Amino acid sequence: MTLALTHPPTRIRRPLVAPLLLLGGLAALVVIGPLVIPHDPAMQDLVRTLEGPSAQHWLGTDHLGRDIAARLVHGGVRSLGIAVACVGFATGVGVALGLLAAYAGRVADIAIMRLADLMLAFPGILLALLISGFLGGGVLPMLIGIKLALWPQFARMARAIAIGELAQPHVEAARLAGFPALTILRRHVLPPVLRQTVTLATLGLGAAIMSISSLGFLGLGLQPPTPEWGAMISELLPYLAEAPVQMAAPCLAIFLAVLGATLLGQALAEPPTMPEEM
Repeated sequence: MTLALTHPPTRIRRPLVAPLLLLGGLAALVVIGPLVIPHDPAMQDLVRTLEGPSAQHWLGTDHLGRDIAARLVHGGVRSLGIAVACVGFATGVGVALGLLAAYAGRVADIAIMRLADLMLAFPGILLALLISGFLGGGVLPMLIGIKLALWPQFARMARAIAIGELAQPHVEAARLAGFPALTILRRHVLPPVLRQTVTLATLGLGAAIMSISSLGFLGLGLQPPTPEWGAMISELLPYLAEAPVQMAAPCLAIFLAVLGATLLGQALAEPPTMPEEM
């Protein structure tokens, strides 16, 4: 007799546990942090510059006397929030164009894919830098640059999966039966595309966080005194010897956010472990 051993869900998808806890902890920190830390992230106190961690200032103060913990959590809201917005928009645009390329015919396919190839010819961070530099920096140019750098990946994946799904017998039957194109795409093609896109989106989240931090470090992202992790590193870099803890805080936040997104993407890409039989 063959019996299937029952395993708890955490054993079947154990690789998901660590990245979910890591990202969940960061999300809880940036959501609850502003409610717990009473300091204004933009409030300057020039009498207490570059102070070390204390009961009043948990992570110390920067060169202008601003509370590092307050700036870290408020900056996390912006860094993570903008990254999620960029990835969500790029996913929607990329999936829509990929489905259009797969279904609309050769002309549309060639036009969309050549445009995607053109965007992919530029490294993602370089494209974001060019657009932010030409448009003078700020939130809107940064959003445009990161979205333009991300959508071709989703478009190419969506097109590849959609072409395979459109060749399936049940999809051909639905097309011959006269079902509208939107119905066929929504019911038969979009679900498998979205399942694969989730993995790419989590990996893209890490890339978006790195791009936002890089632009902030170069002064092309959010403008002072708005807190942002990359900008905090740039501001504290001249004071590294006097304030190592303050400098390490945003660096560690960026590292943990990118690590969590990367590990989550890799875990989602792996097939689930099947229960053993005996």
